Amino acid sequence: MTRFGIMAMLVFAFGSRAMAQDELPMRGPGAERVEQYKKIRLMETLSLDEETSIRFFARYHRHREELRKLNMRRNSLIDELQTLRRREASDAEYKKVLEELRKLADPAVEIREQYFDEIGKILTPKQMAEYVIFERSFLQNLREIMRDMQRNRRGPRIR
Repeated sequence: MTRFGIMAMLVFAFGSRAMAQDELPMRGPGAERVEQYKKIRLMETLSLDEETSIRFFARYHRHREELRKLNMRRNSLIDELQTLRRREASDAEYKKVLEELRKLADPAVEIREQYFDEIGKILTPKQMAEYVIFERSFLQNLREIMRDMQRNRRGPRIR
């Protein structure tokens, strides 16, 4: 498969879920520990040596920060929509905010494409594939664990 084919596959795989996919479903010290664990697992999964690891994580952190800022802007616009709803705003006011919200999708895709171009210079195609698979699996597993923890906190259900 050509480099273009790999990039197209990655953009397709992540495109529409670019912002949501990278977010851990938690905050605080627990999130920091999970992030550290994730980095260690990534280094193991991708078999990164020290130099490659430093280069990869510099780009990884920059990418995460860009997406975090985009998510903050997105959340701000959604908050604005809630405010408009409470004060029964006009359709024109809604349209303006909704258009701004829609426009955030394009930068998310651009950020994702740029990120994959950058890490594509560091990782082999096989490592890129491992990375894509790792990201999806890691977040799915984390969400499942958190769901299980919530169920356990609620206690047994009496029928």
